Amino acid sequence: MREISRRILSLGFVSALVSAAFPALAADIPTMKCRFLGQTTTYKGKLYTCIKGKSKGKTILTWNSGKVIPAPTPSASQSPTASPTPTPASSPTARPEPVVVKSIEIPLAKSSEVPENSTKFFTARNRFGNETTYVLARYSGVLIAMNPTCTHNGCKVALAAAGLQCPCHNALFDAQDGAVLRGPAAHPLDRLNVRELDGIIYITD
Repeated sequence: MREISRRILSLGFVSALVSAAFPALAADIPTMKCRFLGQTTTYKGKLYTCIKGKSKGKTILTWNSGKVIPAPTPSASQSPTASPTPTPASSPTARPEPVVVKSIEIPLAKSSEVPENSTKFFTARNRFGNETTYVLARYSGVLIAMNPTCTHNGCKVALAAAGLQCPCHNALFDAQDGAVLRGPAAHPLDRLNVRELDGIIYITD
């Protein structure tokens, strides 16, 4: 206990000497004891070094005035760089825009080729550039254009005595307007827009 008391008294004595010798620095020096020459410590943003000092004619160890520790600055390699934003084409989730082929008007036949009370088949290139068959029918002064694809299972109908007949399942359609006359088809043939101009019949597909 006596030894501890002596150390406490010695520490207080040294602190008093520092305060007396360096009154301007006493409030800013580290609180820990300076024990040997060259000892360093940081305190309140400064680096302090243990040096020799004079107090009342005696040489003592004390902290110097300290140097301000500069704040680190980020190097070029440390600076964050923005990652490139993927373009829609390079993005893994991007989907290509669907190609929309607009309907076109196709000159299909001459008006004289489809007289009254007749049903005729004609072939032309559709909007996709493919050879396609179409049906034209003229009855009671009305011109109708139809798609000859059977609405039951997609086979192409053919002109028969009873009407437009499907060769796959024997479905039958009216040759004048494409209405269902016999199953298994449940829907009439699809119609197309049609018009006549200057002796030419045009359909839109």
